[in-house]
Amino acid sequence: MPASVDELRDLFVRLARIPSPSRAERQMADVVHGYLRDLGLDVLEDDTAALTGCASGNLLVRIPGSGARTIAFCAHIDTVPVDGPPVVLVENAVVHTDGATVLGADDKAAVAVLLLLARDLVADQPAVTVELLFTVGEEIGLRGAEAFAVEALGAEAVFVLDSEGAPGTVIRSAPTAKSIEAEFRGVAAHAGIEPEHGRSAVVAAARAVAAMDLGRLDDETTANVGILEGGSAVNIVPERCVLRAEARSRDEGKVAAQTAAMVEAISTAAAATGVDVSVDVREHFRGYAHDLDGPLLRTVAAAAADAGLEARFIGGGGGSDSNVFNLRGLPAVTLGVGFERVHSPHESIRVERLAQLSDFVHALVRAAGSAAA
Repeated sequence: MPASVDELRDLFVRLARIPSPSRAERQMADVVHGYLRDLGLDVLEDDTAALTGCASGNLLVRIPGSGARTIAFCAHIDTVPVDGPPVVLVENAVVHTDGATVLGADDKAAVAVLLLLARDLVADQPAVTVELLFTVGEEIGLRGAEAFAVEALGAEAVFVLDSEGAPGTVIRSAPTAKSIEAEFRGVAAHAGIEPEHGRSAVVAAARAVAAMDLGRLDDETTANVGILEGGSAVNIVPERCVLRAEARSRDEGKVAAQTAAMVEAISTAAAATGVDVSVDVREHFRGYAHDLDGPLLRTVAAAAADAGLEARFIGGGGGSDSNVFNLRGLPAVTLGVGFERVHSPHESIRVERLAQLSDFVHALVRAAGSAAA
């Protein structure tokens, strides 16, 4: 039988109390490894830690099924930064912290559900082989997934549990994101005695930002300048300033055009203020889109109906490990976990959502088994 609501809540609270920001996942990895080992499962930790800069590798476990088909579930064990162990509270069937840190339901709610899924499948062999992949460094650029050797998976599809939205939410398409880093180099001078001898890198960067279209540009495109760093003192004309920005869209043409426009604003501002600039543009992650009539989303729809959930197919604005897997030719889709106000001290999840997610992943296993029959 699937895990009880109390079991789900208690395991999630236990995991949420473990601080595991990106690059400090070791304790969390050890707990996950130990839980699966105690079920009698062999857990593989890959050797990617040196490459990702994380405190552990990715964890992979395989639960054999009675049939030939294989599917995989994925969740990440790292969180955004925390200053210490979160103080986790349960009030009115809602799990949250004392407001001093994030909760880490992104993505430990999914981790808890998958650990209990493993327990249930060990006790009652599924019709399909199920692989569980727990990645690291997701919050700092999908590093664990990018370093993972995807050929280690035998799965024909991956269900990535890592999105806001109630269980039943399906991110059928996700954007491509381009990162932009520009370094402006001007000339330093005393700001009170001879400012006319200086050329301000900060002024150049500010002009560039002012010339950009930023925010939500349309229903599938956004742009943002997140960091401006420059200067050393208020009485010195700043000779250096670094601008870091991004553009993302579910339309490849739009993200290319927006990126080009932002680079043009940077170059024009540098020329107008007489400073030098170097610009580095990189693809942060590649977008994906799945056909509603394709086998992957048909399986998801069947499982949602089986679990008594409404399947909501939407376009997303964020990146996840699904972007990496799809780019490498392994079909993957991101599913809603049910957490709310993530990456903030106000993050929470309703216990009801944990139970719904558990029902959903069990239904996905059954739906995959039925499709293979």
